Order: sequence, then C-alpha cells, then structure tokens
Amino acid sequence: MLTAMSCIRRCFWPLFGACAALSAVILALMPSEKTIGQVIKIVYLHGALSRAGMIGFWAAAVAGALFLIRPRAAFSNWSQALLLSGWAYWTAHFLVSIPATRLTWGPWVAWGEPRVTMTLQVMAAGLIVSAVSRLLAHACFAAAANLLLGLAVLLLVAQTGVLRHPLDPIGTSPSTTLRLVYLLLLLPIIAGMFLSAWRLTEAAVVRSVSASPERRCT
Repeated sequence: MLTAMSCIRRCFWPLFGACAALSAVILALMPSEKTIGQVIKIVYLHGALSRAGMIGFWAAAVAGALFLIRPRAAFSNWSQALLLSGWAYWTAHFLVSIPATRLTWGPWVAWGEPRVTMTLQVMAAGLIVSAVSRLLAHACFAAAANLLLGLAVLLLVAQTGVLRHPLDPIGTSPSTTLRLVYLLLLLPIIAGMFLSAWRLTEAAVVRSVSASPERRCT
C-alpha cells in the first residue's frame, strides 16, 4: 500500500500537468468560429469542464451504490473523492462560463437562464452533501447521499430547459472539425478529473490511518 501511495504522490503532478498542457495546446490550435471568433475556445472549455463535473457526480453515485451493496473502504473513498473532484470541475465550468457569457451575451451571469439556475443548485447541493458527510463521518450515509445526488444531477440535466443557452451547441455544430476538437479536449480534462479523485483517495487513506474509523453501515 505504501508503494502505491508513494507512486500516486510522485506521478500525480506530472500527469495532471500533462493533462492541463494538452488541453491548453488543443485550445490554442483549434480554429475560431465564424460568429464568435476566438471566444469559442472559452465556450468549449466551459462545456468540457461541465461534462467532467457531471461524470464525476455520476461516478461518485456508482461508487456509492457499490459501497451500499458491498461495503468496502475503497468504494467509500472513491465515492467521496469523485464527488469532490466532480464538484470542483463543475464549479470551474461555472466560473469559466462568466467571461464566455459576458463576451457573447453581454451580462456576466445570465441569471434568468434555467441552466444557470440548475448549475448553482448542483453546486450548492454538492457542497452541502460533502460538508454533512464529513461532519457525520458515516460511510453509509455518505454513499447514499452521493447516490441520490448523482441521480438528481442526471434528472436536472435531462429536464432543465433553456431560454437563450443552446441545448447542445457543440453536438449540433455543422463543423466536423469543431466537434472533433471538442472530443479531443474532453479526454485530458476528464482524465484530470479522475486523476484528482485518485489523489484524493490517497489522502483519505492517509487520514484513516491516524484518525478514528468511519462509522459504517449497520
């Protein structure tokens, strides 16, 4: 276990840095869009961070469900780590959307847009679930909460409508090049999200060695 944790500590920053550098290169090389020009790069980064955040929430839900079925510390650690990593990327997507909104629509935040409201609701819910789970230190509660949060995010994403925000501007783009670039951008950003969760699981293991054990399902 010590060897594995040492490897995580040694490899994390080089791998995470490589993901960040690759994302930056892809954004730098991608072509501009005829309507909004270079702003498309911010929009694509916003979209990729959003997808990574959603995947983090859903992966946390899956790990939580696995823990409820078969309680193991690894499932619990991964569920909590994926929740935190997914929340961080989801929050980053909102922050990146601020300049994108300003440059394309005029306001800094489109408060009346349902997708913006949904984004803030998920941010608040993720923060509350993480804080309460840490306060209670009950692995079964945390796993169940992460599962419910992941299902809630899935329903909100599927059911939230739009006013000005395009529902799927990248997927419906007539440009094959831009769609391909977006797929290439998704890979290092999603990989970075999982790497962050990997590092957080290592930190959880270290904490568990010196702290009192979490209360498990009874």
